[in-house]
Amino acid sequence: MSKAIIWQYNDFIQSRKEKLVKMLIIEIIFLKTKVKKIQNSDEIYHLQIALEKLDYLLIRLKKNSSDIKEEDFDKIIMLIYQIFKDITDNLENKVKV
Repeated sequence: MSKAIIWQYNDFIQSRKEKLVKMLIIEIIFLKTKVKKIQNSDEIYHLQIALEKLDYLLIRLKKNSSDIKEEDFDKIIMLIYQIFKDITDNLENKVKV
């Protein structure tokens, strides 16, 4: 019975990893197309910093995908959330000014 539970757990974790990688890829593509359309250099700068951070996370996930613990996924999700929060905060500040 324990092997079945381990297999189910591994399947759950693996699908979570795949979803996280897909989400990162989609967001990176979205931000790259956004950078091409924006003409404000400050906005481009903030988006490029975010892209670098997301690219770094994606590379780390791909390299360490088999070693990532479940609690580390929560940390990664929070990092991604913080990156997007920084983007929106920076862009909102530019719009208000």
